[in-house]
Amino acid sequence: MDFWILSLALRSLGLTTVAVSSAAMLGELKLPDIRSVVTRPKEVWPDLASLCKARGLVLLSVSLEDDPSPDAAPPQTRHAPGGHILLTSGTTGRFKMLLSTPAIDAAFLRWRTEVTGLSQDSVLSVFQFPPWTAAGYRAAANPWMVGGTTLMEHGREPYRALLNPSITHGVIVPALLDPILAAPENAYARNDALQLAITGGAMTRRQIEQTKARITPRLFVLLGSTEISSFAYTPLETEEDQRWHRLLPHRVVEIVSETGHPVPVGEIGRVRISTKDGLTGYLGDDAATKLHFKDGYFYPGDLAIARSDGRIALQGRSTDVINIQGKKVFPGPIEDHLCESLKVGGACLFSMQNESGEEELYVAIETATPIGAERLRPALEGALKAYPQTHVFFVPSLPRNEMGKVLRQALRDQIAGGLSAFTSPITLFGSFR
Repeated sequence: MDFWILSLALRSLGLTTVAVSSAAMLGELKLPDIRSVVTRPKEVWPDLASLCKARGLVLLSVSLEDDPSPDAAPPQTRHAPGGHILLTSGTTGRFKMLLSTPAIDAAFLRWRTEVTGLSQDSVLSVFQFPPWTAAGYRAAANPWMVGGTTLMEHGREPYRALLNPSITHGVIVPALLDPILAAPENAYARNDALQLAITGGAMTRRQIEQTKARITPRLFVLLGSTEISSFAYTPLETEEDQRWHRLLPHRVVEIVSETGHPVPVGEIGRVRISTKDGLTGYLGDDAATKLHFKDGYFYPGDLAIARSDGRIALQGRSTDVINIQGKKVFPGPIEDHLCESLKVGGACLFSMQNESGEEELYVAIETATPIGAERLRPALEGALKAYPQTHVFFVPSLPRNEMGKVLRQALRDQIAGGLSAFTSPITLFGSFR
């Protein structure tokens, strides 16, 4: 809440703002003209003062607790409203920045508000999305467009947001569902009126069933990105809805080949979304802009297939496609299959070269205890029958970013660094703790 008050106040003066969650994140920003850092008195970060001093930044501590309510509307300023810089999730190893103007904000918020059916009677809960993310920034502001209310709950017990019976809408990532579902049966009541949108990754069948039983039967999958906002919104009513997504009618979404031509129905291609009335590039990153923004489209790096009724199914990311002896492996569907069949919280595929320089397939499975061969082998054979030399590791937790997305490269580096601990060759099954 303090972020919104301070950010809007600064933007009313014509300044541009950006939210960060740590001194380290501030240090990673490649912005040459940062002027000041605004914090709250209780927001004390190690190394923040020294970092600001080293970069010549003014450090301001602002308290809003004892300020009296204004007696009248604030005076009009002569400044045009400033913008806000959003940060991408950082799954590629670094944050990319996007400068959003008031006009772009208004367009994105209007789209989301229409899609989710928000009104002045709506109460939206943003489950622990930090304000530097697109969901924490745009979703929080969505109800305000129509006079609704936003509930911000960032405590250690995420289920506490469900204690408010007036909630009508919510947005959450799959990784946050597990601690909510693990809460005692009487921790919160089921809310049949709650419209809960899942974003930032795929739910497992177990999560869907338990969420419908304990939280709300009204589940929706929301596809989108920081760069272009939402482009698909699918109610989870049948089993196929978990995989096949409904595109929003106001968004132009295409599945194309490497040369930019639409691929036939049923073929895997690259997803691209029109950038009309939206963002058209990254701030201060020409190389990334040229890679992802082309000819009026944004290429998020997702692979997908379409069927004749226009619905699409994601097939992972183009940067994650693994080439094993000329055979392409698409990790996304395989990882989903392993999570479902093994009832685990996560799975991640990647490849590494052996001593002969050949690429070999590796699977890391998130589980507190190793899984026996009698359960593991059928699941692997069902998904990786063509790759009998797959190496399998068990990890207590997969490395993830703040939004719960698996950091594939970080995991690969972690596994590679620990291989020397094994004294015998690993052929099909191994364990990594």
